[in-house]
Amino acid sequence: MQIMEQDVNKDTLPFWIADMDFSCPPAMLAAIKDRADRLIMGYSMADGEYHEAICNWMERRFSWNINSEDIFISSGVVPAIKDLILTLTNQGDGVIIQRPVYYPFSAIINLTRRTLVNNALVNSDGRYSIDFQDLEQKAKDPVNTMMLLCSPHNPVGRVWTDEELQRIGNICLENGVILVSDEIHFDLLRTGANHTPVARLFPGQNSIITCTAPTKTFNAAGLQISNIIIKNKAFQKKWKQHLGPELPSPLALAATKAAYNEGEEWLEQLLVYLDDNLAFMDRYLKNKLPEVQFVIPQGTYLAWLDFSTYGYNDRELGRILIKEANVLLEGGTMFGPEGSGFQRINIACPKTVLEQGLKRIVAALHR
Repeated sequence: MQIMEQDVNKDTLPFWIADMDFSCPPAMLAAIKDRADRLIMGYSMADGEYHEAICNWMERRFSWNINSEDIFISSGVVPAIKDLILTLTNQGDGVIIQRPVYYPFSAIINLTRRTLVNNALVNSDGRYSIDFQDLEQKAKDPVNTMMLLCSPHNPVGRVWTDEELQRIGNICLENGVILVSDEIHFDLLRTGANHTPVARLFPGQNSIITCTAPTKTFNAAGLQISNIIIKNKAFQKKWKQHLGPELPSPLALAATKAAYNEGEEWLEQLLVYLDDNLAFMDRYLKNKLPEVQFVIPQGTYLAWLDFSTYGYNDRELGRILIKEANVLLEGGTMFGPEGSGFQRINIACPKTVLEQGLKRIVAALHR
């Protein structure tokens, strides 16, 4: 934090970047230690056990049958999306996104010299929906050849329904738009919420690509590994030509197998804790800061807080939170101009830390 943000200090509470303040599953750490004890960290490749662990997880958690031959490894979902854009689209092509959305989407589109096409989400008192009429119009434009779907959505926290996913998929398929679905938050759901991989709804189609990873679920972003599900053989060929052989870290391979084979109980305990933190924050804000609009997200551990009733511009609000409350959140405009007046807060931390941060925010705004 102190390297990335010049305005923070050692006492600033971090609620910004999307990783957790919880230790990884014990089985995962044990697998890393066991692999390290083999002493050699040479080039490594995924074996059958690795692919089996992923396939079994998808079946258990999502009733999704995937072919191990369709799993491709990348160092992360963001690099994978960049590689997919580079290999499957041409310069100048339009790539559809739904702002406010995870800000690397916009950055990657601009970096690869594609055209950003925004199908803005519709905010109705804190609950977001999709403007399908606008999406269909933009998908019909032959210049627009790819859509990036964030599912569950970061930062607004929507877990899209099967009906919504069907409509998105149908619109893309009918108009020849490649659908790339970032589902890295797919395990992080509220009690009672159900995530459906969009590709599962279209078993006979092969132009939907799903980006997944164990790193968000098990707090292991530093291991830099993700699993990209590509069914289309022509897409697979282009991916291989672009990236060459997959040589992931041996520690990441060992950790992923252990997480998917032995980490489910840890995950279930985590989800209860996240539910409790969000319920606590909801009560706290209603009592202490009712001017802030907040809807508990259906997925992720990220909350989307609307401070717009205070009347501050985004720069003023950011200054108050950092300089006066001494907390670091993510400013809403990072996710597009549609995020003006919002802040994203990461609640995947001990409740005592969350409470301290909320107290600081309340005190700063009530001065």
